[in-house]
Amino acid sequence: MRHPPERGSQTHLEGHNGDTALGKTLAGRYQVVAQLGQGGMGKVYRAEDTSLSRQVAIKVLPGEFAGDPERLARFEREAKLLASLNHPNVAAIHGIEETDGKRFLVLELVEGETLRDRLEKGPLPVEEALETCRQIAEGLEAAHAKGIVHRDLKPGNVMITPEGKIKILDFGLAKACAGETTGVDVENSPTITGRMTEPGVILGTAAYMSPEQARGRTADKRADIWAFGCVLHECLTGKRAFQGETLSDTLALILKGEPDWRALPANTPANIRALLRRCLQKNPKDRLHDIADARIEIDEAGSPSTEGGAATTRPLLGWFFAAGAGLLLAGFLIRPLIWKTDRPASSPGPVASIVKLEPGHTLDGNRDFLEYGWPALTAVAMSGDGRFIVYCAVDDSLADAKPRLFLRPIDELESRPIPGTEGGIAPFLSPDDRWVGFWADGQLKKVPIEGGIAQGLCEAAASRACWGDHDRIVFEDGISRGLSTIAATGGDPVVLTTPDSGKDEGGHRLPSCLPDGRGVLFTVVRPGMGSVVDLEPRVALLDSRTGARKSLIKDASDARYVRTGHVVFLRKGALWAVPFDLRQLETSGAETPVRSGVIQALVPTSRSTTAGQYAVSRTGHLIFAPGGVPPAWVNSLAWVDREGNDEPAGPRAERHYIPRLSPDGTKIAFQTLFASEQVWIYDAQRDMSYPQVSERASGYPIWTPDGTKIIYRKILPDRSEGVYAISAKGIEADEELLLAAPPGRSYVPSSLSPDGKKLALIGSEKGRGSDIYIYEIESRSLAPFKATPYDEFCPSFSPDGRWILYISDREGRDDVYVSPADGSGGSVMVSLDGGKEPGWARSGRQIYYRTYIDAPAANVGSMWVVDVRPGPAFSAGKPKLLFESQKYGVAGTVPCWDISLDDRRFLMVRRDDRPLRPVTELVLVQNWFEEIRRLAPKGSK
Repeated sequence: MRHPPERGSQTHLEGHNGDTALGKTLAGRYQVVAQLGQGGMGKVYRAEDTSLSRQVAIKVLPGEFAGDPERLARFEREAKLLASLNHPNVAAIHGIEETDGKRFLVLELVEGETLRDRLEKGPLPVEEALETCRQIAEGLEAAHAKGIVHRDLKPGNVMITPEGKIKILDFGLAKACAGETTGVDVENSPTITGRMTEPGVILGTAAYMSPEQARGRTADKRADIWAFGCVLHECLTGKRAFQGETLSDTLALILKGEPDWRALPANTPANIRALLRRCLQKNPKDRLHDIADARIEIDEAGSPSTEGGAATTRPLLGWFFAAGAGLLLAGFLIRPLIWKTDRPASSPGPVASIVKLEPGHTLDGNRDFLEYGWPALTAVAMSGDGRFIVYCAVDDSLADAKPRLFLRPIDELESRPIPGTEGGIAPFLSPDDRWVGFWADGQLKKVPIEGGIAQGLCEAAASRACWGDHDRIVFEDGISRGLSTIAATGGDPVVLTTPDSGKDEGGHRLPSCLPDGRGVLFTVVRPGMGSVVDLEPRVALLDSRTGARKSLIKDASDARYVRTGHVVFLRKGALWAVPFDLRQLETSGAETPVRSGVIQALVPTSRSTTAGQYAVSRTGHLIFAPGGVPPAWVNSLAWVDREGNDEPAGPRAERHYIPRLSPDGTKIAFQTLFASEQVWIYDAQRDMSYPQVSERASGYPIWTPDGTKIIYRKILPDRSEGVYAISAKGIEADEELLLAAPPGRSYVPSSLSPDGKKLALIGSEKGRGSDIYIYEIESRSLAPFKATPYDEFCPSFSPDGRWILYISDREGRDDVYVSPADGSGGSVMVSLDGGKEPGWARSGRQIYYRTYIDAPAANVGSMWVVDVRPGPAFSAGKPKLLFESQKYGVAGTVPCWDISLDDRRFLMVRRDDRPLRPVTELVLVQNWFEEIRRLAPKGSK
């Protein structure tokens, strides 16, 4: 801001000339430093807020207005209106104070120069003019959404900060759209009549008044749209759209004249020319109705489809001739038809190229967290202007390499690491591309794009996040499984959504912010057996204005809004597009595939493939990792002998888990894994499989000793859990609830006593470890068996019922122990150097367990055997290795294997992984918006 010359200090609130005393401290904390300016609603001063050590602006109501109730009410209204606005393009209000009977506003001090000052130097370049007016439109849009009309928008009320940020000042003439309907009286307008003898100021205000304001009629938000058109025209031409020699001449031009359209630069985009004409329609009914549409048009002007200057029409080749001799004799004159378009005829098409990662680097979507069940995350982001990408990668040439973020300009051949992002994953960029956010060390963090010391924003589980236009970050909340938001400067997160179990929602993932904070697109995943699964995800939308949520697209995930007016999303490894109405927040056309082969996960062991490895710039570029949907695990049941040789035990199928042999050896109960957890039965005599429990989210099957029933756990749609029993004689048998888990608790059935009266359960609670419980089926009583500060799980009754085998991590690792089933006496460690998945031989004379060389998810394990004496005095021998395996079983809370009736073979799950090729290159598609427009035109059904 320009400062007037300083004047001497005075002792009262106002000096003899009515000015607030420089150096005076107001309301005990605001020390006046200098006068900044003066408007129709009061004088503005720079002041020091001594309590918070910050510079502020204060606006004091003039003394002659103090006794005017109407003026005083207008001043208080300004305070309330400004206080309801919170937008980066609107100067904020800090409070309203009173000193010596005088009221004043405390406002954000905006440094820089006014747009008026800038335009005195000449017109702005087209790109700068559009960016300036785009920010003005965003500020007005936020005000209009609150029911506020500025009514005095002009370059003098627009500040440009040194960073190029636009701030709209002086809502002193604003009024609510609803309620007040009084028109503007030109002759009594305080802005005009207050300084009628100063022609520069008078004409400066009048030049931006709408025709309805000039006529003294009711003014609504369309008056701001008119003024916006005047400002946009002036930014492009350096001249006022309506400028007469006198006030009367100016008002006459507003009412009857037209701007000089020829003064617009030759490279003004065609849609911007059309936008100006829409904004400057004399009749408000014919004028652009929503400033948001102006912002969208400016956004569109930056895409290749609207670049290219003033080309606005093209002829449809040829004449329209009528066939038949009668028309020839009549000699009708046929006029050429003109086909109008908003794009130049020579608009470039999409161009694809390969972007190779640094040698030895592979794209990383959080492989380190797979054993903990985290879903795959997006590993690539692109700047809004399309000039660079940020990706997460690991240097596989280093044994202990951790992921980190790299920056790669698209016009260069090398990437460079971003300092401060070591260990970081899931990158996302700020709207101005100056910051990159990511997840590392249990926190959501950010760092300048050039690198530096990372700033922690909040504690958070590994998640995808998006940075909205209003400097808010939306991220996945690992605790609630919903979405939360936090200021980009940090603070306390605010919960936005919580999954509704009644609507089959297991989690809300992959948020993507809509422009101008209008809402958030996100992916809804269904409930699973303790994990988020990828079965039938859907895209939903959160309306930021109302807080309402609605389902948007079925069988879809990871949606993003793009500036062609479409939402793009993933479906089975392909990108699809659907037209989207940003005002109504609804899809408005047909869903169309627009690009295939986009990776939805980086590793086949990921429990969720909803995250897409792609990013889109505002300028229309697409970057993605090629590959499509990762191949699923293909599991089959196998009989494995004591040397590790196997043969099929049933048909090949997808994702078998936890096989359990029936007491007569003719059937196998098992649970499907991850995608649709459900208890199935394989009948060896008929060589067929069928679901035993009709609902999904059922698992951990156990046969009763007589083989007539199966006990299992089930999670209901409301996320409540229970342990059930069902007849094994046929499908759709009646279920019996044995034990209902209290809210927040979970019980997993693990083993039945030989007499079928006692059930060993694994009990757990969110945020705590697991313990072992014994459930008496007849008396329906539950008692702890092993409840310690350590984790205990995998309990298994011995064949004689005297002992219970289990796992505990009391030594800092998982080991196998045996304890008396009646709870008396201590425990005996059976394993050597750790052990998992223990089980008894049917003779009771041996115990088997597994060990894993690497993380369980790597599936590199060995089978061990221990000879035991299970009588009254239990004893165990030294463990012996039976075989090593890289293809059997999946370690879990219960064993993923069983044993044959003769103790000679193990019933195991054979995993046939289809490994993914490491991602070492990306595909860049420039001008991709042209492909979307061609394949998914708006209005198509």
